Amino acid sequence: MGNDVKRWLDAEMQDFAEDMKEFNSGTMKKVPLWMFLCVAGMVALGFLVGAEWSYVLRLHLPVGVGLALFIWLCFWLQSRGVSMKKVRASYEKALGALSPQDQAGFASQAPQCGKAGFANRLTDKYPARLTVGPEYWLYFRDLGCQVFRVADMKGLHAREEHTRVGYTVGSTRVRQSLGTGVSLVVEYRDGTAFAAKDSSPSIYLENAKQLEQAYALIRARCPKAQALLNKDEI
Repeated sequence: MGNDVKRWLDAEMQDFAEDMKEFNSGTMKKVPLWMFLCVAGMVALGFLVGAEWSYVLRLHLPVGVGLALFIWLCFWLQSRGVSMKKVRASYEKALGALSPQDQAGFASQAPQCGKAGFANRLTDKYPARLTVGPEYWLYFRDLGCQVFRVADMKGLHAREEHTRVGYTVGSTRVRQSLGTGVSLVVEYRDGTAFAAKDSSPSIYLENAKQLEQAYALIRARCPKAQALLNKDEI
């Protein structure tokens, strides 16, 4: 990896560390509320089923406290398991896979880059970040890191993501498609270097608001992408 890329990465990690500190702090702030809801919910359930005070205090309250402590432990273990060392290793792997020419090009555009951060606290252990420059983009989410080259692109489009769930209503088995997020799909031209790696990579986002943030960043920092975005999406 070239020295210019290493210098960019050093600065990026310092900035990312601040985002991660805020991300973890915001996550832990909500834990007391969830713990309280566990306790209150179990107590309320006891009264809803007609249990007496003594039974609620003897059974439902301890179960609620146990669930609350379990939630606290899960989030505490999660916060202990994250590290900037893992984040840096993910960035280094993605950038190290680039050719020397692409590494130099990526580093040279640094002053023109912009960033958008996404705090997906219910699903991710790390803040997600999209970095957009005039020639290269980088997307990091939950230790997955991708680099995109604008010169190889032929199109960009949004795709809604769904998952199939099944449940039983009476004696009938019901299957339903639920939206899980939205992806900004990058289409590369056939025969280009980045198409050989992945012809249609994507940037997965939690919702339409995050997609609009990504669009705004691309419009502001990557003039070449204007012609690639679908007209109804800009």
